[in-house]
Amino acid sequence: MRPTPALPPLEVYMLGLVDFAEVQQLQRRMVYDLGEQGGAVLLLCEHPPTISIGRAGSRAHIAPDDETLHGLGIRVYYVNRGGGCVLHLPGQLAAYLALPLDVFGLSLQGYLDRLHTAILGVLDEFDLSGTTRADLPGIFSGPARIGTVGIAVNRWIAYHGLTLNVGPYLELFDVLEEPGIGKALLRQTSMESRRQRHTPMSKVRESLVRQVEGVFGLARHHLYTHHPQIRRKVLSHVYAPSPG
Repeated sequence: MRPTPALPPLEVYMLGLVDFAEVQQLQRRMVYDLGEQGGAVLLLCEHPPTISIGRAGSRAHIAPDDETLHGLGIRVYYVNRGGGCVLHLPGQLAAYLALPLDVFGLSLQGYLDRLHTAILGVLDEFDLSGTTRADLPGIFSGPARIGTVGIAVNRWIAYHGLTLNVGPYLELFDVLEEPGIGKALLRQTSMESRRQRHTPMSKVRESLVRQVEGVFGLARHHLYTHHPQIRRKVLSHVYAPSPG
């Protein structure tokens, strides 16, 4: 999509590893501010082990009981976005995009299509092929899911966004029992698993910013490395990928 000078710049916040609940609170503030001032905001972050359950999800899609989840250090939140259960982990890029659909002349489906296109564009930059499927939600690389898209809309402002598995600890995804095809369960993969080599999160973040700008016709962005509303940053976690 060709950049449109009349559109506002994209405000990008690279937040690192942050608490899931704090980002949800920040999203609510973002939607309020956009309703008053306009603009578009992109939060890029990672989360400690957390399961978010969207409107199409169910507690039945999570295998362990509450005590076992607690032992694994996994918190569970019900959220108002579309989509099912998503396991958030260090090494997975979470991107929350708040954007006024009417300003960009977008229908809900048009917005969703562009988010999917952005993920596919990132994968292509790293020499990976991705696909969408009519029978299953998400973005797939080979037979397994590598990314998700789920949004909510308030006052015609879209928020929530997408996840992309860059290099998380894949075995922990066994806590989810989402239905796939027939009796098979939906499996997960990552960019590192598919590429068989280290994939720098910083490079993936840069790629996603480029892709979001491209698919929404944004000509420029402002970049920040913190947000004053995020009070608690998580410095490290047992499931975080090894550096390098």
